[in-house]
Parts: sequence; structure tokens; C-alpha cells
Amino acid sequence: MGLLDILLGLPLIWGLWKGYNNGLFMEIASIVALVAGIFGAIHFSYITGNYLSNHLDWNERNMSIIAFIITLILIIIVVNLAGKLLTKVVNFAMLGWLNKIAGGIFGTLKVAILLGAAFIFFDRMDTTLNLLSDETKKESILYQPIKDIGALIFDTVLKTEAMPEESSEESMTI
Repeated sequence: MGLLDILLGLPLIWGLWKGYNNGLFMEIASIVALVAGIFGAIHFSYITGNYLSNHLDWNERNMSIIAFIITLILIIIVVNLAGKLLTKVVNFAMLGWLNKIAGGIFGTLKVAILLGAAFIFFDRMDTTLNLLSDETKKESILYQPIKDIGALIFDTVLKTEAMPEESSEESMTI
């Protein structure tokens, strides 16, 4: 175990600790809140903008930026409150320990996926910059597994996004 493994282990331990403290539902809610907030703000901030324009006399550009930010924040707050509510329900059902353990695992995986994604881009840049030797990467216990996790997720996402609809001349038999 070298310096690289220690540097990689620290964010994984942080993800485990944060996930354990937050629990699975809050960890999932944090991701869903961000994605839903951005999506909702892009598609529904016009509603907030219309409301604000009826009550404020600002120029349209500033109004749309403020409407986007307000919509984003409101959606994030609502989703996080839903996560807290689910956590309270789970704790009431005396399954809080399971929520915390699953949260720790999920938090660690979340950090591993982010690190793996960073490694994919880092490896592409590192071929010209030579910041990290191949020997250091091979000696590392954590580098390749984390990179593989990132590659697996990206391959899955890219295949799902880029999958053309298959047209087969064969008829399906059920």
C-alpha cells in the first residue's frame, strides 16, 4: 500500500462516513435533488419567472436567472425534506441501522464512481503529461478497481444513450 492508495482511501473513507451518518435515503435524496433540481429549473422556472414578473419590475434577463435559482433551490429543499421524512419513517420502524449501513455502502460507491470517472479522464491526459507512472498505477491496490467502477458506469450509460433501435427482419415469436 503506497501513497496513492492512501490518497485514494481517504475520499472512500469520507464517503463511507458521510453515507453512514446520512443514511441511504438522504444519500439518494441528495443525488435525486440535484438532478431533479436542475431538470425542474430548466423546464419549469418559467412558472416562477411569471410569478416574479407580476410582483417585481426587473429586466427579463435578471428575472429568468433569479427564477432559475429559486426553482432549483425549492426543488432541492423539497426532495431533501422527502429524504428526511423517509429516514424518520425507517428509524421509527427500527430499521435505522440498516439505513445507515446501506448509506455507508452507497456513499462509498458514490465516491468510487466519481473517482473512477476522474481516472478515465486523468488517464487520457496522463498519456502526454506522465504525471503518474505505470508502475505506481500497477502497484496501487485501489487505482485499477476504482477506475474499473468508473469505466463500468460510463460504458453502461454510453451504451444506454447510444443504443440504436434494432430493426430486425425476423419476426418475434412469443
